[in-house]
Amino acid sequence: YSRTQLLPLAAIAAAKYLALLLRRGLLMFPVVLSGCVSVPVSNEDQQVDFTVQGKLLVFREQDKTALRFLWRQTEDAYQIDVWGSFGQGRVQLRGDAREMLVLRGSEVIAAGEPQQVMQSQLGWDLPVAAIPYWLFGRPLPQYPITLGTDTLIDGQAQFVQLGWSVLARVRSDNIAEAGPASRTPEQLNLRRGDIQAALLVSKFSKNRQ
Repeated sequence: YSRTQLLPLAAIAAAKYLALLLRRGLLMFPVVLSGCVSVPVSNEDQQVDFTVQGKLLVFREQDKTALRFLWRQTEDAYQIDVWGSFGQGRVQLRGDAREMLVLRGSEVIAAGEPQQVMQSQLGWDLPVAAIPYWLFGRPLPQYPITLGTDTLIDGQAQFVQLGWSVLARVRSDNIAEAGPASRTPEQLNLRRGDIQAALLVSKFSKNRQ
Protein backbone atom coordinates (compact mmCIF):
# COMPACT_ATOMS: atom_id res chain seq x y z
CA TYR A 1 0.00 0.00 0.00
CA SER A 2 1.84 3.08 -1.24
CA ARG A 3 2.31 6.37 0.56
CA THR A 4 0.62 8.08 -2.38
CA GLN A 5 -2.48 5.95 -1.88
CA LEU A 6 -2.41 6.33 1.86
CA LEU A 7 -1.78 10.05 2.13
CA PRO A 8 -2.27 11.99 -1.13
CA LEU A 9 -0.35 15.25 -0.94
CA ALA A 10 -2.02 18.57 -1.58
CA ALA A 11 1.09 20.27 -2.93
CA ILE A 12 -0.45 23.66 -3.57
CA ALA A 13 -2.20 23.74 -0.20
CA ALA A 14 0.93 22.59 1.59
CA ALA A 15 2.98 25.32 -0.08
CA LYS A 16 0.45 27.93 1.00
CA TYR A 17 0.44 26.60 4.56
CA LEU A 18 4.24 26.58 4.62
CA ALA A 19 4.40 30.18 3.45
CA LEU A 20 1.81 31.17 6.06
CA LEU A 21 3.68 29.41 8.85
CA LEU A 22 6.97 30.97 7.82
CA ARG A 23 5.40 34.44 7.77
CA ARG A 24 4.00 33.90 11.24
CA GLY A 25 7.25 32.48 12.52
CA LEU A 26 5.63 29.19 13.47
CA LEU A 27 8.32 27.02 11.92
CA MET A 28 12.00 27.08 12.78
CA PHE A 29 11.00 28.51 16.16
CA PRO A 30 13.65 29.28 18.79
CA VAL A 31 13.46 27.47 22.11
CA VAL A 32 13.78 29.66 25.18
CA LEU A 33 16.88 28.43 26.99
CA SER A 34 16.87 27.85 30.72
CA GLY A 35 20.18 26.05 31.03
CA CYS A 36 21.41 22.68 29.87
CA VAL A 37 20.66 20.78 33.07
CA SER A 38 17.77 18.34 32.78
CA VAL A 39 14.67 19.55 34.56
CA PRO A 40 12.68 16.94 36.50
CA VAL A 41 9.07 16.66 35.38
CA SER A 42 6.26 16.17 37.85
CA ASN A 43 3.93 13.23 37.35
CA GLU A 44 1.12 14.97 39.22
CA ASP A 45 -0.57 16.32 36.10
CA GLN A 46 -3.35 14.12 34.89
CA GLN A 47 -3.90 13.80 31.17
CA VAL A 48 -7.12 15.25 29.85
CA ASP A 49 -9.32 12.95 27.79
CA PHE A 50 -10.20 14.95 24.70
CA THR A 51 -11.19 15.17 21.06
CA VAL A 52 -9.39 17.57 18.75
CA GLN A 53 -9.83 18.25 15.07
CA GLY A 54 -7.74 20.32 12.70
CA LYS A 55 -4.88 20.32 10.21
CA LEU A 56 -1.62 18.42 10.37
CA LEU A 57 1.33 19.76 8.38
CA VAL A 58 4.52 17.73 8.10
CA PHE A 59 7.69 19.00 6.44
CA ARG A 60 10.71 16.79 5.82
CA GLU A 61 13.46 17.66 3.39
CA GLN A 62 11.64 18.23 0.09
CA ASP A 63 8.42 16.50 1.19
CA LYS A 64 5.41 18.51 2.32
CA THR A 65 2.29 16.78 3.62
CA ALA A 66 -0.98 18.53 4.45
CA LEU A 67 -3.66 16.46 6.15
CA ARG A 68 -6.85 16.78 8.15
CA PHE A 69 -7.00 14.92 11.44
CA LEU A 70 -9.46 13.91 14.14
CA TRP A 71 -7.77 12.77 17.38
CA ARG A 72 -9.71 11.08 20.17
CA GLN A 73 -7.76 10.42 23.37
CA THR A 74 -9.06 8.29 26.27
CA GLU A 75 -6.49 7.79 29.02
CA ASP A 76 -3.48 6.25 27.22
CA ALA A 77 -5.42 5.09 24.17
CA TYR A 78 -5.84 7.09 20.95
CA GLN A 79 -7.83 6.92 17.74
CA ILE A 80 -6.43 9.25 15.11
CA ASP A 81 -8.18 9.61 11.77
CA VAL A 82 -6.14 11.28 9.03
CA TRP A 83 -7.14 12.04 5.46
CA GLY A 84 -6.04 14.08 2.48
CA SER A 85 -7.81 16.39 0.07
CA PHE A 86 -11.54 15.78 -0.39
CA GLY A 87 -11.45 13.01 2.21
CA GLN A 88 -9.15 10.82 0.13
CA GLY A 89 -6.91 8.16 1.65
CA ARG A 90 -8.60 8.16 5.03
CA VAL A 91 -7.01 5.83 7.56
CA GLN A 92 -7.18 5.44 11.32
CA LEU A 93 -4.24 5.05 13.69
CA ARG A 94 -5.36 3.22 16.81
CA GLY A 95 -3.42 2.11 19.85
CA ASP A 96 -1.26 3.33 22.73
CA ALA A 97 2.43 3.98 23.45
CA ARG A 98 3.33 0.33 22.87
CA GLU A 99 1.36 -0.76 19.80
CA MET A 100 -0.36 0.87 16.87
CA LEU A 101 -2.84 -0.47 14.36
CA VAL A 102 -3.44 1.23 11.02
CA LEU A 103 -6.91 0.62 9.63
CA ARG A 104 -8.52 1.44 6.32
CA GLY A 105 -12.19 1.01 7.04
CA SER A 106 -12.35 -2.25 9.01
CA GLU A 107 -9.21 -3.68 7.42
CA VAL A 108 -6.00 -3.71 9.46
CA ILE A 109 -3.22 -2.81 7.04
CA ALA A 110 -0.34 -2.52 9.53
CA ALA A 111 0.40 -3.26 13.19
CA GLY A 112 3.38 -2.93 15.50
CA GLU A 113 5.43 -0.46 17.49
CA PRO A 114 4.12 3.07 16.75
CA GLN A 115 7.37 4.59 15.48
CA GLN A 116 8.06 1.68 13.13
CA VAL A 117 4.48 1.56 11.86
CA MET A 118 4.36 5.29 11.12
CA GLN A 119 7.74 5.17 9.39
CA SER A 120 6.72 2.25 7.21
CA GLN A 121 3.27 3.59 6.34
CA LEU A 122 3.81 7.36 6.31
CA GLY A 123 7.53 7.86 5.87
CA TRP A 124 7.77 9.82 9.14
CA ASP A 125 6.74 9.40 12.77
CA LEU A 126 5.46 11.63 15.55
CA PRO A 127 5.53 10.95 19.32
CA VAL A 128 1.91 9.87 19.77
CA ALA A 129 2.39 9.14 23.50
CA ALA A 130 3.69 12.64 24.24
CA ILE A 131 1.47 14.78 22.01
CA PRO A 132 -1.60 14.44 24.31
CA TYR A 133 0.46 16.28 26.96
CA TRP A 134 2.36 18.62 24.65
CA LEU A 135 -0.89 19.93 23.16
CA PHE A 136 -1.59 21.49 26.55
CA GLY A 137 1.93 22.83 26.98
CA ARG A 138 2.82 20.11 29.47
CA PRO A 139 5.80 17.71 29.27
CA LEU A 140 5.31 13.97 29.20
CA PRO A 141 5.40 12.93 32.90
CA GLN A 142 8.47 11.16 34.30
CA TYR A 143 10.68 12.29 31.41
CA PRO A 144 13.03 15.28 31.75
CA ILE A 145 12.89 18.44 29.72
CA THR A 146 16.39 19.48 28.72
CA LEU A 147 15.76 23.08 27.66
CA GLY A 148 13.01 25.64 28.12
CA THR A 149 10.07 25.56 30.50
CA ASP A 150 6.45 24.45 30.61
CA THR A 151 5.46 27.73 32.27
CA LEU A 152 3.03 29.62 30.06
CA ILE A 153 4.33 32.95 28.80
CA ASP A 154 1.81 34.88 26.69
CA GLY A 155 -0.10 31.64 26.18
CA GLN A 156 2.95 29.72 24.98
CA ALA A 157 5.17 27.00 26.44
CA GLN A 158 8.52 26.09 24.87
CA PHE A 159 10.77 23.21 25.85
CA VAL A 160 12.81 20.29 24.53
CA GLN A 161 11.82 16.75 25.48
CA LEU A 162 12.62 13.35 23.98
CA GLY A 163 14.78 15.13 21.42
CA TRP A 164 11.85 17.21 20.13
CA SER A 165 11.65 20.99 20.24
CA VAL A 166 8.12 21.80 21.38
CA LEU A 167 6.17 25.03 21.03
CA ALA A 168 2.60 24.86 22.33
CA ARG A 169 0.06 27.65 22.08
CA VAL A 170 -2.91 27.39 24.41
CA ARG A 171 -5.70 29.43 25.91
CA SER A 172 -6.19 29.23 29.63
CA ASP A 173 -8.86 30.48 31.99
CA ASN A 174 -6.36 30.31 34.84
CA ILE A 175 -2.73 30.86 33.85
CA ALA A 176 -1.55 30.04 37.37
CA GLU A 177 -3.20 26.63 37.47
CA ALA A 178 -0.65 23.80 37.28
CA GLY A 179 -2.78 21.15 35.59
CA PRO A 180 -3.88 21.12 31.95
CA ALA A 181 -7.61 20.91 32.76
CA SER A 182 -8.15 24.66 32.29
CA ARG A 183 -6.13 24.87 29.05
CA THR A 184 -7.48 24.77 25.52
CA PRO A 185 -4.97 23.75 22.85
CA GLU A 186 -4.67 25.98 19.80
CA GLN A 187 -1.48 24.94 18.06
CA LEU A 188 1.47 22.61 18.51
CA ASN A 189 4.73 22.96 16.59
CA LEU A 190 7.36 20.23 16.73
CA ARG A 191 10.85 19.90 15.35
CA ARG A 192 13.45 17.13 15.48
CA GLY A 193 16.31 16.94 13.03
CA ASP A 194 14.99 17.39 9.51
CA ILE A 195 11.32 16.88 10.38
CA GLN A 196 8.92 19.64 11.39
CA ALA A 197 5.24 19.28 12.15
CA ALA A 198 2.41 21.62 13.04
CA LEU A 199 -0.96 20.62 14.50
CA LEU A 200 -3.45 23.45 14.01
CA VAL A 201 -6.49 22.85 16.21
CA SER A 202 -9.85 24.04 14.85
CA LYS A 203 -12.13 22.18 17.30
CA PHE A 204 -11.52 20.93 20.83
CA SER A 205 -13.69 19.27 23.42
CA LYS A 206 -13.12 17.35 26.63
CA ASN A 207 -14.48 13.84 26.67
CA ARG A 208 -17.17 13.17 29.22
CA GLN A 209 -16.02 11.19 32.21
